[in-house]
Amino acid sequence: MLVYEYPPKLSHSAKQAKAIHDLQEHKKMRNNMYKNIILGAVIIGISFLCESLVISVILILIGSLNMFVAFLIYLFYALSRDEKCITKIFDDHIEHTQRLGLTSKYLKINLLYDEIEKSSQTNRGKLVCVLGNVIKSEFWVVDKNGNEEKYNLKNNVIILSFNDTKAKLVLVKDFYNEIKYPHVVYNEIDDTDDGYYNEDDLKWDKLHKHGL
Repeated sequence: MLVYEYPPKLSHSAKQAKAIHDLQEHKKMRNNMYKNIILGAVIIGISFLCESLVISVILILIGSLNMFVAFLIYLFYALSRDEKCITKIFDDHIEHTQRLGLTSKYLKINLLYDEIEKSSQTNRGKLVCVLGNVIKSEFWVVDKNGNEEKYNLKNNVIILSFNDTKAKLVLVKDFYNEIKYPHVVYNEIDDTDDGYYNEDDLKWDKLHKHGL
């Protein structure tokens, strides 16, 4: 049974509204990238007018860094909006597609929960699953032309990266038993009357401020 899906199914009107919004956001990010690249180029140009070699080198470094950061921000924005990255969470397995690094290839995953021995998260929020006997789970790589090839796991470990944070939260909160994820149980504070106030206290401290 399908429990969660990303991207969600949208109506025709909702798809149109989302497409318009995404196009506007994309233009905004692209324009910001161009502005910062131009600014970096201007800074580098000014560096050649400086008589001091040290200042020239510093300006070149600042301009280059500005251009690189602008391109990197745009690249990660584009990757986060990748419509080919999908996640479908079922009650017994997950179907997931993620980009393979910064390449044009995609890693497709069909992972059964009962083949997971344990799971954890990296400091970047990726879900690391250690598998036992891989029998029904499947992993394959698809290139931009649609050609597929089998993906071989290293040490029976698969690392899942999510464009959608909610998909990961559904796994670690609702399916922690299935994916063998360490579940933290926090102490719940019971705000009921535990007899701390006796009848004499209540006569003069009806608001339970206890003299404060």
